Order: sequence, then C-alpha cells, then structure tokens
Amino acid sequence: MKSKVGAGVSAMGAAVVLVAACHSSGLGSSSTSGSSGSGASSGTGSPGGTGGQSTASSGAGATMGTGGSGGAAVYPPLPSPPAQPELFYWHEAYLKVGSTTEPAASEALIDQAVAAGYTGLGLWDASVARLTWAGWDPSLLETVVAYATKKGLKILPPAAPYGSSNDLMRTNPNLAEGQRIVGSQFKVTGSTLTLVNSLPPVGNTGFESGNAVWFSFGDAGLDVDTSTAHSGSASAHFAASSSKNQRLTTPLTLTPFRQYHLGFWVKTAGFNGTLSVEALDSSNPSVQLDRLNGYTYPVQTDGDWTLYDVTFNSRESTQVLLYIGVWGGHQGDLWLDDIVLEETALVNILRRGGTPVKIYDPTTQATYAEGTDVAMIVDPAVAANGGNFDTYHTPPTIAVPSGSKLAQGQTIAIDSYAVVAPDGDEISSCMVEPDVHTWMAQNLAAIAGIFPKASSGIFLGYDEIRHMNSCALCRQQNLTAGQLLAWNVGRSVAEVNVAWPGAQLYVWSDMFDPYHNAVDNYYWVEGTIAGSWAGLPPGIIVMNWNLANLSKSLPWFAGKDPSGMQQHGFQQIIAGYYSAPDGGAEATTEMAAAMGVPGVIGAMYTTWDGNYTQMQQYADGVRSAWAAYRASVP
Repeated sequence: MKSKVGAGVSAMGAAVVLVAACHSSGLGSSSTSGSSGSGASSGTGSPGGTGGQSTASSGAGATMGTGGSGGAAVYPPLPSPPAQPELFYWHEAYLKVGSTTEPAASEALIDQAVAAGYTGLGLWDASVARLTWAGWDPSLLETVVAYATKKGLKILPPAAPYGSSNDLMRTNPNLAEGQRIVGSQFKVTGSTLTLVNSLPPVGNTGFESGNAVWFSFGDAGLDVDTSTAHSGSASAHFAASSSKNQRLTTPLTLTPFRQYHLGFWVKTAGFNGTLSVEALDSSNPSVQLDRLNGYTYPVQTDGDWTLYDVTFNSRESTQVLLYIGVWGGHQGDLWLDDIVLEETALVNILRRGGTPVKIYDPTTQATYAEGTDVAMIVDPAVAANGGNFDTYHTPPTIAVPSGSKLAQGQTIAIDSYAVVAPDGDEISSCMVEPDVHTWMAQNLAAIAGIFPKASSGIFLGYDEIRHMNSCALCRQQNLTAGQLLAWNVGRSVAEVNVAWPGAQLYVWSDMFDPYHNAVDNYYWVEGTIAGSWAGLPPGIIVMNWNLANLSKSLPWFAGKDPSGMQQHGFQQIIAGYYSAPDGGAEATTEMAAAMGVPGVIGAMYTTWDGNYTQMQQYADGVRSAWAAYRASVP
C-alpha cells in the first residue's frame, strides 16, 4: 500500500463529472432544498434507501453525513494553524500473543518517537482487524496501547479497511468485490462441463520459430536463445541491459467480460530487474486502458525454470496488445519460454447474493438450475486460502448430475463474478453487502473497547481501493463509483458514531483527490471516482500522501482549488517522508508546498518498509519550517 506516490494523477477534466449527478442518484428517499450549496447528506441505509438527502442549488455538491435528518452538513471555517505542529508516525506491528519481539519492539519505537517529539501514531496492525475472531487474545495490543497512552501519544487505530480487506474476508472470502464474467461457454462432456476456449491461437509461444510474432519492437538485448529452453530447443532471452526496455508483444482478440489466463516459464541468472505484463487497449485514442495494470512477477535472482501465472478480465475490451517485458533496464539474464494464453472461467468465483450465477443456453436463453442440472458451482480454493486470493489456479471441475436436463455435447453459458487478484494482498470488499457492514460495526465496537477515547481517533482505511462498483449488488444502485464511495463513507461515519460517538476521524487522501486516485479508469474500478470527495464529512482530518502533487492536492482539500469544484476546507496532516534518504530535506520540501495553504496542522512520518532511521531529522525539519508556514497563512 502507498507504494506508488502520485501514481493515479490525471487531468482535472476527468473530475468534471462531479456531483450534479449525486443530486438525482437516489442516495436517499427524502429531500430538502438548500440555497447556499453545502450539499446533500445521507443517512445509514442502502444507497438507494432510507437516508435523507438534501439538494443544494449551487456549490460543491453532495455530502454524505451521519444522520438521516435531511439537513445540510455545516463545514466550519478552517482554524489558524496550531502553535506547534502535530507530529505522527506510522507504527507497523503485529501484536499477536506469542510474538518473540513484541511488545519490546513497539515500546522501543514509541520511546524513539517520544524522544524525537512526536505526538501521535497511526497504527498499522492486523490484530486490530482480528479483534472479533473467536479466541483472539487482545492482551498484547492492550499492553502497547497502554504504553503509548502513558507516553502521551495520540493513537489512531485502523477501521473500515476497504482498501485492503483481506482480514475482513478471513471470516467470509465471498465478501470480496467481484468482477462480472459474462457468457463463459462450456460443453457437456460425459458427467462434467468442459470450457470452450474462445481465444484465437497465438503463434510461436515456445519460440521455436525464431523471432516470429513476439519481437515487433526489435528491442536491443532481447532475442531467441537456441541453447537454453524449458521445452523444445529455444526460449526468449533478456540479456543484461543498462537502461533499455525489452518487450515481447502480440495482439490479442478478446471477448468482453471474460476471464483469461496468462502463464509462462522463467529462468534467471544474476537477474536484478522487474518482469511485468501489460494488456493495453488503445482503441480510444484519448485514453489507454490496461487490463493487467502492469502486474509484476516476483522473479528470483537466480532460479531454475519456474511457472508464473496470472488471470485478467477483458472488461469492455475486444482488442489488446499484450506486453511481457522488463522496463528500464536490468542486470543479469532472464529466459522465458512456453507461454500459455487461454480463456478460463470460475477461478476465484464468488458466491453471495450480490454475485449471482446464471446458467443458460446461449442460443435459446433457456435457463438451468444449480443442484439439479449442474452441480453447485464453487471454487474450493477461495475458502481454502482464508481471505487471500492467488493469481491463478486450475479452475474447479463442475459436474453434471444424473437427471440433468442438459444433453451430451450441448453448449451452455455461465455468467458469474470473480475476484480480480493480481494484487492478492489488496483485495477490496463490496461496499454495499450487508454482511460487510455487520463486520465493520462489530470491529468498531471491539476497537472502542480497547483504545482510550480521550486520546485516540479513528483512521478510516479508504486508500488505493482498486476494485469497486462491479458486483451486481453495487451496480444495482445506479451510482458512479465516486457516488458509491461517497455514500459508503457516510455509512462508515454513522457506524463509528454508534460505537464511538464523537470520535475524531482521519482518512487517507488519495481516493478523494482528483490529482491522485479519484480519477477515471483506476485499476479495476468501474466508472469514474470523481465526486467521491462529496462524502467527506465536516471535521474529518485528511492524511495527505500525494507527495508528487502536494502543491495542487493541499489546496484541493483546503477548498482553494482554482476549479472551485471542492469548496470545503478540511484540516490536513502531510503524510510524508516515504523512506526518503534525507528526512530533514524531505520535510523541508513538503512544508514548502504547504506555504500559503490554510488548514495544515502537522505531518506524519510514513514508512512502508520499517525505516525509522530518519524520524528525528524529519520531525526537526517540520518544526523548523513551522513558524514560516504559520506566517504564510492569512
């Protein structure tokens, strides 16, 4: 998470869809009109259901609040900056009883932070999401919380983990968001169904025909090696290259909304680089769509022939250009052989009410029943992997029971929903599914029982949500992805208020920032995320990690963007550092971007690789710039 600073930057034009649509989207059943334009507030029901909606005649748009009164939310003016900055740090731990390093490691880190003048910590710990597990012992977590509290630190436990929901899905992996797969065809063969592969054959997948098919770019250092092979007598050889791209490529003709499997064998010798795949749809000249989103393989430095696999969904695409390659140069050698390209189906299939399965004759549209005409369709690997999802495995075999209405040789079609799993540790849950909200409420109640209310806040996990608004239940709401996310934030705020009334809320910036990830075509999200910012309630503090665009992002959340599309002012903490080599210099750069922007109240030392060596330097850099920042704000 947070691994690609600024990765989703797009032009503001993508966000102009804004929230005018929110006012007529069915986000609530009752409405009142406002004249000044602070927006609409929604209650806690379903997106099309029971919350109140207020429609503004002008201004920034819809805002999902926490109650169902129908009144417009009030956004107070931003206060003056505090005399001293709030200084948080990102505390990564796994506080499970039986740990050989805890609580000593966490207590030492807390001591280091306090000595450097930090005032709080954002906690990243899977144990918080596991508090409701049967038999889970929270005593180690309680020990560290008590220690941090005694040291005077504010603590922000994570909640609403929509960006990375794997721990939630350990209770039920079917709560994941699912991408629809439409019309996968199967032939009745004996007592089972056999998949009909609709993908036209791709040539020279074993490189026995030399440079045919795959070498159209003519990249230097990429050629056929007839002395090394996984099978046959040849393979593709990626020779050491200082800075050049080396890419195999071929066009593919796909069927929309089908699941595909790409596999190949790799051997390495002293390899130091990144092997990635892309499936680019350039049919629209104004936007390039990547159906694989640059999936990166965990290739060994020195390894014998190893099979690597991934699945992908074609979405709306019919033509893509497949790339397999190393971008930006590498050291050592890599060989690649025996490419497999085929249509697949039912890998990581989800089974819940919001991800229905339909079995039918593709010609007559006659439907067939699970359990009678076809055995129940499940993928055993979904349950076996306990909330995690691999990128590919052999699809489940589906039986045809005796007494089925299906005839031998008959072709049937199956519509289904499956997880998109190239990022197996960042799977998003469905935003509407009632069981998800039951889990959220129970987890929040458990959090409220452990963390001290007087010195803690709630850190909402809306970051890098790579998949939403795809399953049948979400699409039934007839909302854009941005509108759905805005509603969901309002639902989370209401759930927090039940468990912990008045809790101070914090949220990552990226999914509400049109200069970051609140854009069109973000990973596997269906529809624009523009307008998501309308869900941010008054008083929430934004943890802004858009370091590549702070000069635009900070004014956006301060309500000072030149577009006027987001007019509410939110207090912000710069979630900075990101393992920069010089913490002091990084703090100076970040604070320079904040000059003249109201509402910045501090900074957070944010590391995703456990590098705490620059904590003192980063804190000193923020503090040394603070007086100048205060003077710069009117």
